Amino acid sequence: MSESKAHRNAKWRSAGRGGSVEVQLASGRRLDALSWDGTWATEVETSGDLECLILAAERLEESSAPQKVLKVPFRHMRLAAVALRRAAVSAWVRNMHGSKEFFVKVG
Repeated sequence: MSESKAHRNAKWRSAGRGGSVEVQLASGRRLDALSWDGTWATEVETSGDLECLILAAERLEESSAPQKVLKVPFRHMRLAAVALRRAAVSAWVRNMHGSKEFFVKVG
């Protein structure tokens, strides 16, 4: 299934100027976006399915970036926090536009 316009735009916006999208991870999975200096790793998940959110959190954990962001639609932000806690990943949860955000700290 091809990615939606919202997913593609959020991914490119997160990578920023000089950043990379669809970055290969050591396990063979792909991270949605990585900033140019490798500081910010971003995963975009629009489905709202808890299992998909947990998989996105695991991809974030596998990245070596010190700052991690899980971008979801506003209505799924609380569910994203639950997924991050279940996957034991500390990360930022942001809405697709980037106007709302909060940090989920684990451990």
